Amino acid sequence: MKTLIIAGVLIIIAIIVLSQSLYKVDEKEQVLVTRFGDVKSVHRTAGLRAKVPFVDTVVRFDRRLLRIDADPESMRDSKKENLVIDSYARYRILDPVQFRKTLISEANAFSRLGDIVNSTLREQIALRTRPEIIGARAIVIDGIPEEDEEGLAVFESTETRTSLLAEVLEGVRLRVIASETTREVLVPTNLEGERTFDITLPQEILDADNGDRDSNLITGVGASDIRLVRGPEGELDGFDLEVRLWSPATRTVTLGVQEGETINEGDTFTIQYFVDREESLGIEIIDVRIKRADFPESVTPSIFTRMRAERNRIATKFRAEGDEQDLEIRAEANKKREVILADADKTSNQLRGAGEAEAIRILAESLEQDPEFFAFRRSLEAYQRVLNSGTTVILSAEADLFRFLDSPGAPPGAAP
Repeated sequence: MKTLIIAGVLIIIAIIVLSQSLYKVDEKEQVLVTRFGDVKSVHRTAGLRAKVPFVDTVVRFDRRLLRIDADPESMRDSKKENLVIDSYARYRILDPVQFRKTLISEANAFSRLGDIVNSTLREQIALRTRPEIIGARAIVIDGIPEEDEEGLAVFESTETRTSLLAEVLEGVRLRVIASETTREVLVPTNLEGERTFDITLPQEILDADNGDRDSNLITGVGASDIRLVRGPEGELDGFDLEVRLWSPATRTVTLGVQEGETINEGDTFTIQYFVDREESLGIEIIDVRIKRADFPESVTPSIFTRMRAERNRIATKFRAEGDEQDLEIRAEANKKREVILADADKTSNQLRGAGEAEAIRILAESLEQDPEFFAFRRSLEAYQRVLNSGTTVILSAEADLFRFLDSPGAPPGAAP
């Protein structure tokens, strides 16, 4: 019985020891084996591995692309207008040893890389306008935004969003392999009319325009890789000083006073540049994207007010243009009406004149053919006009009017 108990205990101990001695590496993982905090081995291929039981510790990291969702942050564009930028980045762990040493865990990487992404985004956002950041531009024709059937603005895509993301990606990659450093510059007291002065940096600087770890970040360095970021009394732009030259051999920066400007001895400026990171983060940034670029909630009411004002302005412009066209159409119609009436009066007068001339001609011909009959006809017309119903006329019996009634055929003025 004792033998069975001892055998059972030994089997259990063997199972425990075996379970602590063997571990599995998944194809989606890379594994560090540490002993008392020191890394003893790294495994990146799938399979069954062995370790010293109860002494060695297995630390697992993902080999796949990992995603960081940076916290939404309010940033200012080139026109000093705020936008809430929500972004994310994807990265891969290249060196798990360095990753564990500098970032410790993926949770810490989330926070650290989120800050790097937002810092780089803030720098690039400040250089661009809102349409360039959004990556679309409203189509405007003759000063009026074009709209679709539903009354929504029509936008056309631009290349600026792609350019922005490319610059941000390079900036994030650079900040992963390099450290951003600032240094205060004190304007010397012995300028004596000189427009330039030199300062010496304690270390080599890196190419701020190149975040590619496969390229040489030192040989491409120039004056543009050293930037003035703050002036006297905390000024953030409009510096009177500028970086003129960088001499890598002596690590000397030449600073000069801008044309037409003056600086005061003892003024303090701050320059910014990149240097080699003391310890690599052990990661590679694959991509950076903007999920959303929106207005802060605090300015939403004012935006809606501005949108309504813009719509009212457009409506007022349309109404004014309509009134102007109405007046033009009415004036043109009245003009055409007057022309048509004038032409009609002209034609009427011409026809009336021609008719009267024809009547006179016919009358003259009739008079020449039978003057007596014509005189008789005219007398009858006179009777009809004068002797109508209810008319009383007192005339002499010898009046010419009664000649044809008294003596038909007698000439005018003849005695009866």
